[in-house]
Amino acid sequence: MKLLGLDHVGIVVRDIDETVARAGNTFDGRAVGERFVSEDIDLQVLLCGESTLELIEARAAGFGMPKLKDGETAVIGHFGIEVDDLDDAKAELTRRGVVLEGEVETDDVRFIFTAPKTTFGVALQLMEHKGRGTGE
Repeated sequence: MKLLGLDHVGIVVRDIDETVARAGNTFDGRAVGERFVSEDIDLQVLLCGESTLELIEARAAGFGMPKLKDGETAVIGHFGIEVDDLDDAKAELTRRGVVLEGEVETDDVRFIFTAPKTTFGVALQLMEHKGRGTGE
């Protein structure tokens, strides 16, 4: 299993519209890509310099996206870690006792989340970008 580095930080926020606006005004964060809206989440990727933040308004707890508690305005939901070979990473982490959940594949990337209780209390989103690692 080869870790290539931090891809992004997923931050669960109370109000995504307000947070996107404040990020733009505060540190020149700019929205990139299309906003993803589903029944459970509203997600927007921001580019802040060369770093990527994934802002998530979660309406239900799920893979790497805890529901905010009363009084919380934002929490780290997960860290997106790029790997060279997702299948190899899954096999190695399973051997180490890490629980994996929520595998997804798109045209550009394959990813899976770890259960936070098995990875030091925070979810990791292991990602293989197609065409960059061993992915096709």
